[in-house]
Amino acid sequence: GIAMAGSQNYSALPKEARNFIEKHFKGQKVTKCEQYFAKNKYEVELSNGIDIEFDNKGKVIEIDAPDNQCLSPQVVKSVLHGSAYKRLERDGMLGNVESVEFDKRGKLVEVDLSIQGPDTYVFDIDGNFIAISD
Repeated sequence: GIAMAGSQNYSALPKEARNFIEKHFKGQKVTKCEQYFAKNKYEVELSNGIDIEFDNKGKVIEIDAPDNQCLSPQVVKSVLHGSAYKRLERDGMLGNVESVEFDKRGKLVEVDLSIQGPDTYVFDIDGNFIAISD
């Protein structure tokens, strides 16, 4: 199909997305804000290098830290189910989260870490731990 994308004004983002950015990234400028109509999503890039994808309701579907950086534990806590967050905390991984991605069907959550070896924690949408993979 046709992949239409449009550069959007920040104010065109769903309110939930704007609230998330203002809460967790106060003072960061939005350097890119695009709407992908065919995929029903918004892609936002912040001046600190963080990339965030939101669905058309403003829910985070992916958040990536820039290279060689990690997401703050507060941000990780706000996007993950409580039990998934607790598992990362228990395993001492909260300071190593590079990205959180909700799969296309909304059933799985992948958390990529800045560690050697298997570096992806996989949870179901309810925060239940499934696996650690490469």
